[in-house]
Amino acid sequence: MAKNNIEPENGNENIQNEIPFNPNEISINIVPRTIGQLVDMLRRGEILIPPYQRLPNPWSEKKKSRFIESLMLSLPIPLFYFDEADDKKWRVIDGLQRISTLEHFIILDSKDSTEIKTVNKNKQPLILQNLEFKTELNGKKWSELPRDVQRRIETNQITINLVGKGTPDEVKYNIFSRINQVSTELTAQEIRTALFQGYRIDFMEKFVSNKTDTGKSFLKATDNSVSSRRQDDLDFVARFLSFYLLGYEKYEPDMDSFLTIGIKSIPKEQEQQEKILNDFKKAIDVSYEIFGTNAFRKITSDNPRNRINKSLFEIISVYFAKLNEIEKNKLLEQKIDCRNAFTQMLLTSNRDFFSAITTGTATKDNVRKRHELFKEFLSKFTS
Repeated sequence: MAKNNIEPENGNENIQNEIPFNPNEISINIVPRTIGQLVDMLRRGEILIPPYQRLPNPWSEKKKSRFIESLMLSLPIPLFYFDEADDKKWRVIDGLQRISTLEHFIILDSKDSTEIKTVNKNKQPLILQNLEFKTELNGKKWSELPRDVQRRIETNQITINLVGKGTPDEVKYNIFSRINQVSTELTAQEIRTALFQGYRIDFMEKFVSNKTDTGKSFLKATDNSVSSRRQDDLDFVARFLSFYLLGYEKYEPDMDSFLTIGIKSIPKEQEQQEKILNDFKKAIDVSYEIFGTNAFRKITSDNPRNRINKSLFEIISVYFAKLNEIEKNKLLEQKIDCRNAFTQMLLTSNRDFFSAITTGTATKDNVRKRHELFKEFLSKFTS
């Protein structure tokens, strides 16, 4: 797991959108269910657990066991939030660890568990441990519980908030953000991952996975400084994709909304995806050839080694990705001059550029400024 070495962005990184969403577009239905009904939906594939865990590690066996014990005791548990997709299946938004625990304890101990597609990495069903009140059930699996205890768990009433299909993605993002404020805080990218489960997130994973050539290039150029622990790596990919696909000219604050629109713009066609992936790899490889492991860092004579800067990653990756073969070769022929000029002309001498990648980086003016200044700089080596 990479250790995060990302420069924090000063000022208000997420400048709020001046035009709020229409509250009439919000559609949330309160749906009563029992644990038994929830488990049955899981079995039938009607509830989808994303393959990208909201937190890097699942609950401990003790915490899972205590959750099951709460159900045995009919203690109230937090609300579940699901997103109703166009295919009428429910995607987990809030409650992933509880859902995963039900899967680990009940479904993996079912006779037909081998036929069920599960993301739970535990091959063996959960065995209860460290129970506080039902200590006589320590060491038991689901199938070994007395039937009256199983029935108490299955009939436990729960409340689900279901975000209705047709709700615009931007509205969903805002809803998830507000949910996030009163629960374990999610990162902006974790919310986007929950929102866009499917081919878009599968595609984004290819940019950073150590199992792909592109991902290996990313890890090498960033010197393993961008952690996957809270999906920081996917956040960098989202930044590249949004400015690559939409262009900085279409940027409107806030940054989170722009990245949400950017991810939504990912094409489904394989050929288009391959081009984007190849362009990104080219950009990362060129960055590494010019800057080495100092790529995407504010390198100055006073500070020879700094942390990864998101704004630098944004502009360098996007404009290197758009180079044609002739431009790329011209740039690499002058890579030493380019590296030295970048440090002197932009990072050291240009206050406007340095400010645009350091403070208030999500303002429209600073986004425009850093893109235009870097494009002008790059043209000196590619024209």
